[in-house]
Amino acid sequence: MRRKRVTGRFYLFLLALLIVAFLLLRPVLFPGSRETVIMMANAAQRQTVDCILIRDEAVTVSDSTARVEYIAPENSLVAQGDNVANLYTTGYSENLLDNLEATRKKIQDYHKQLLANIVDADLDRLDEVVNYMALEFKHLITRQTTGNLKTVANQLETAMVNRQEYLRQNKRGDNKLTKLYDEENARLSSIQSWRKGSAADRDGVVSFYIDGYENDLTPKGLKTLSIADVRTVLGGGPLAGTRQTLGGGIYRIVDQAHWYVAVLLTGNSWTPMVGQDNYYLQLEGFDDISFTASVYSVQKDNETTLAVFEIQEPMGPMIYRRRGKAQLSITLTGLSVRTEALYNENGQMGVWVYDVPGGTFVPVDVLSTDGNIAMIQPMVEGSLQLGQTVLIKK
Repeated sequence: MRRKRVTGRFYLFLLALLIVAFLLLRPVLFPGSRETVIMMANAAQRQTVDCILIRDEAVTVSDSTARVEYIAPENSLVAQGDNVANLYTTGYSENLLDNLEATRKKIQDYHKQLLANIVDADLDRLDEVVNYMALEFKHLITRQTTGNLKTVANQLETAMVNRQEYLRQNKRGDNKLTKLYDEENARLSSIQSWRKGSAADRDGVVSFYIDGYENDLTPKGLKTLSIADVRTVLGGGPLAGTRQTLGGGIYRIVDQAHWYVAVLLTGNSWTPMVGQDNYYLQLEGFDDISFTASVYSVQKDNETTLAVFEIQEPMGPMIYRRRGKAQLSITLTGLSVRTEALYNENGQMGVWVYDVPGGTFVPVDVLSTDGNIAMIQPMVEGSLQLGQTVLIKK
């Protein structure tokens, strides 16, 4: 008897029977498993959050300054080496000014004795200049007027020298008058010795408003910034173990074009991802100003997320803001799945890709959730694709 030859059609038929059998037996082999497909989706997120601002700024501090004379205008650009302020140390006393005036009064009285019967218009003019500059100097010292004290002091000293020179050239020498002039010069020098100029140690914007967190909240400290730290600053409290600048702070120089905003997010509906650079940030009370921000760092603690955003745009009035509320917004485009396809395996969220019986677990970051749809991003680039089937094992 002749045996029939096995053809390709037989194998195709057998494969079809196996597929049908697998589909029929799958509920028994993998009970409870269903399927869904990875899709594309858009999600617009907007949320109002508590925030603190962190600036790249350097503070000049002095514990021995009794008075500050501001030279550079508030919120003005200064270059490294520019004189920002004149500082008067604690040794400065108003008595020094009183002593100078008392010596000048002795000089005037003695002039009247020496020149009682002499009319000298030139000397009178020189005396008037000295009197005028001395009055200007006094008003600046006592803060009755504003201006450049160094310039006025130099003008007063010049006027005094001119008067002395005139008397030496046109009048006979007088030991008592010479001693009074020496005393006058010594007292003026004594006042000036208590003052020193303070120069900017970097380029930036100068501000004389200090809130005490300048040395605590810095770009270098972002790696150690904690959720508890942000909550403390939001409440206005001091940061433990750090040095505040409120007491001895004189002024700060700020890099206005590079700064950070740390925000607190609650819940799991939205998690910024490091490197995302299409966020828009707007601080409450500044509705006409918005900034483009990128995610610098993210840390989570249970239901609270601390996200730090980096901004490389001029901060404008934010130079005076430390804390408040901010509105964050972003439009996300990417892969999405139904939320019931998400699983937590040993603390890591992911999906089960249906590529083998039982599936393969692929870790993901959940960017946002909206109802029963979750925006996801695979932790390994390219490990998930549009249209892939994932298992729902619930």
